[in-house]
Amino acid sequence: MDGSIVRITLQDFMTYKKVVFDAGPNINLIIGPNGAGKSTIVCAMLLGLGGKPKLLGRTVAVEDLVSKLNIQVYNLCQFLPQDRVADFSKMNPQQLLENTERCIGPAEMFEHHTQLKELHKQQVELEHQLKNVSGRLQSEKKINSRVEVEMVNMMEKKTLLQKVEELKQKRAWLLHNSMQSRVMKMKVDKKNATKYSAMHEKRYEPMERIIEAAKAKVKETERSLGAVNAEAKRKLAALTDMLESIEKTEDLIKENRQDCERKIQAEQLRQKEVSYLLQQINKLQNDLKGSTKESVNALRTELDVVKKQMNEKTDCISRLRHEREKHRSDLENITHKIGLQKEEQRKIQDVANQRLELLRRKHKDVYDAVMSLRENKNKFHHHIYDPMMLEINVTNPSDAKYIEKMIPHRDLLAFTCEDKEDMNSLVSIFRDQKNLKINVVHSGSEHRPFSSFKPNVPISNLRHLGFYTYVVDMITAPEPIMKYLCRMYHIHNIPVGDSSTFTCSDQVPGSFNYFFSDKHVFQVRCSKYSGEKSTNTSEIPDPFYLAISTNVQLLQQVQDKLIDLNGQKQQKISTLEDIQKQMHQIEVEMEEMRSRKHSLMERMEQLRTVEVKLSAKQRQWENLEQEKLDPELEKAKCRADNQLLVLKLTDQNVQMIKLFNHYDQSLIENQILHQELENVRNETTKREMESRHLLQKWNEAKMMALNIEEKLHEAEIELKRLFEEAKAMTGGVSPDDVEFEKFRSVFLGFGNTEEEVNREIQETKAKADCLRDANEMVIQDYEARKSQIVSLTADIQIREKESETLKEEMARISGLWLPPLRKLMSQFNKKYGECFARLGCVGEVTLFTGDDEKDYEQYGLNIKVKFRDGEQLQELTQRLQSGGERAVATAIYLISLQEITHVPFCCVDEINQGMDAINERMIFELMVTTSKRIGSAQYFFLTPKLLPSLLYDHTVVVRCIMNGAGALSSDDWNISDILRKKARLSRKQL
Repeated sequence: MDGSIVRITLQDFMTYKKVVFDAGPNINLIIGPNGAGKSTIVCAMLLGLGGKPKLLGRTVAVEDLVSKLNIQVYNLCQFLPQDRVADFSKMNPQQLLENTERCIGPAEMFEHHTQLKELHKQQVELEHQLKNVSGRLQSEKKINSRVEVEMVNMMEKKTLLQKVEELKQKRAWLLHNSMQSRVMKMKVDKKNATKYSAMHEKRYEPMERIIEAAKAKVKETERSLGAVNAEAKRKLAALTDMLESIEKTEDLIKENRQDCERKIQAEQLRQKEVSYLLQQINKLQNDLKGSTKESVNALRTELDVVKKQMNEKTDCISRLRHEREKHRSDLENITHKIGLQKEEQRKIQDVANQRLELLRRKHKDVYDAVMSLRENKNKFHHHIYDPMMLEINVTNPSDAKYIEKMIPHRDLLAFTCEDKEDMNSLVSIFRDQKNLKINVVHSGSEHRPFSSFKPNVPISNLRHLGFYTYVVDMITAPEPIMKYLCRMYHIHNIPVGDSSTFTCSDQVPGSFNYFFSDKHVFQVRCSKYSGEKSTNTSEIPDPFYLAISTNVQLLQQVQDKLIDLNGQKQQKISTLEDIQKQMHQIEVEMEEMRSRKHSLMERMEQLRTVEVKLSAKQRQWENLEQEKLDPELEKAKCRADNQLLVLKLTDQNVQMIKLFNHYDQSLIENQILHQELENVRNETTKREMESRHLLQKWNEAKMMALNIEEKLHEAEIELKRLFEEAKAMTGGVSPDDVEFEKFRSVFLGFGNTEEEVNREIQETKAKADCLRDANEMVIQDYEARKSQIVSLTADIQIREKESETLKEEMARISGLWLPPLRKLMSQFNKKYGECFARLGCVGEVTLFTGDDEKDYEQYGLNIKVKFRDGEQLQELTQRLQSGGERAVATAIYLISLQEITHVPFCCVDEINQGMDAINERMIFELMVTTSKRIGSAQYFFLTPKLLPSLLYDHTVVVRCIMNGAGALSSDDWNISDILRKKARLSRKQL
């Protein structure tokens, strides 16, 4: 291994003669114990907190030494303790810029930044004061400008009010004159309306006589038409009656013919039916000859025997049915009990839904991610498992406390992926796109299978210590989750014991550094330096996430009961099947008896039916013989009746022709009268419409004349009122008087219409309302404000000069500060991006100026990173990146500072603790490569452990701190002996 290794005790290190930042190595790897040991090293070696450190053999005041060496104790870019790694990502852009300026910028850069912020504050305050003073000045000027014209306004207002009075006088006479003109015009309108009404009255008078004559002619024509219509109806009725008589005669002729034909056909049918009846009677008589009285009695006796046997079978079936119903009732009870037990089994096994509800209440982000994943699982290449708390089942719910103690909450809430590409996609969707706080772990096929994780010691060898199982045997879960838990938490090698384990915990073999008793957890640590054991014992808290688990014992009891009930159910079903078979056999026998009974009854019924049929057929034959008739005689009678009906039909046709001619003449007369009546009615309607039109015109003319008369009367009253009112306004003088001439000369300067005068009145009154009377107090206030205006003007000029001076000073300092800063940030961004590129990631550092480039308080640094392909550059925060990602970004940031830093060293404590092995190795190589360059500051890296086979350089010094009561002084060490012992141990292990 390149580089030198120095092994010293803590006391030796605190009095070490060589100052680490005085011509020391580029990298000091300080490997020592966790906790207070390393904190004491940092304080004693670098800071001297709590007193004055002994360095270079002389005492130096801490403050002077820190200032002289540019050591910035609270700058996280120079000092980054383990407990403040998270604080680095919490720094806002402004804090990050200030710390970076102190660390890598020249001394004056941070001073210039501070001066610019202070000057900007002064300028903002000065502009605020200047704005307030200017506002006061403008206010005072406006008030005085109004007071200057106060006296002039008073005289002007008086003149304006006098003009308003004169305008009102002219308006009053204008209103009178206007009304007088209206009255004259209305008198002319009244005269014309009276003439118009008389003209329409004269035109309307003869229309009444004309309408009466037309109505009389209509009534006379209607009477004539009524007489003609009555005669036509009478003739039509006679014609209709004659037509009906002719139709009846024709129907009688047809009926005679049809009746004759029916009688002949009926006789033919009767003869056929008589022949068929004689055949049937002969057959029935032959059937009766084969039956005797003795055979009927034998059939009756046999039928009684069959009925008795059927009654016995019916009783047997009733008994079996009763027994069947009893067994069915028992079967229903057993089925109901089976349903209750299955419901109990379902409740015991319904763990997933209860845990999911717990997740919804306590971790909404994780719950939303679970529900979204279940809807979109087809978007991923391999199966993605729900959070472990939903996938893990504890065989015995009382054992859940051991599982929750072993597995951190972050893993219980973590999704498990079998494929790394799925893992990256899941993180991108939920963290970046949906902004959900979730954890994801990977457990794919590249890891050892679950079957390869076997306990180092069989549990049978530990039973004497109270151990009865390993944690892995207490749970069931999908294989990827099980092998992840075995790989990360070694649950296959963590035994669980009972209460006796607590009393004999000191006898547990040293290979177990983690085990459980019934209520306690034991963590055993062995010092690598002294070999002493230290045991930490604590009570196991109650479970929270896995408290809801399947009770296997209770589940087994329920399942046993279900097996017993199912056996009873099958037995009842078998019994019911036997009863059903018996009933079926009896039903078969009954069916045979029913068939035999039916056959006997049919034979007896057949005998009775033959006798009844024979008697009925004989009576039917006798009735048919009585209906016999002669066809020739019926034909002759039909011909004689039809000859008489034909003669009657001829006379009726002659009479019908006469009636039709008379009715046609009446129709012609009716048409003539109808046309005449239509013409008379149209003429009457036309005259009535003319009459109504003339009457309407007359009424309108009368109404118009009446309205004009009413309006004229009202106008004359209004004219009189306006005259009196106008005369009163001009002092009782009217235009007919000589004194009115003075008013007439004044009125000439005003408008000649009422609208013009009203507009002049409004304008004049508005001007007068804007003016007010001045007083002595207003004048005194005016003089005081005039002096104040002079003072405020001078104050503004002074402040404006101060503001210009501040702007010039800020521009000068900004020119000294901003260009070097931009150049420095460009170099730093390049180094930061190169370091991230070596890790296969992307990093960027940019200068943030805010909305106002003159507001130097807003200037800051933005750190953006991208760890996976397909993601966007994101700002480094606690929320978006994991702890390991933040540690990597922080380490690269500090490494990038090395080549351009202006501080003597950088000290980082255990920053590698949050990284995986790959990132830790690459970060260490970056640190070595960067630190050995010319001009790079020293780097102090404190850690309790390092990865094996790291690449070291000759510029690296590893300082191993041996702490503890049994530690040897470095003067007592023999490096040669130590190396030989190490070689022997290595050969034995091989």
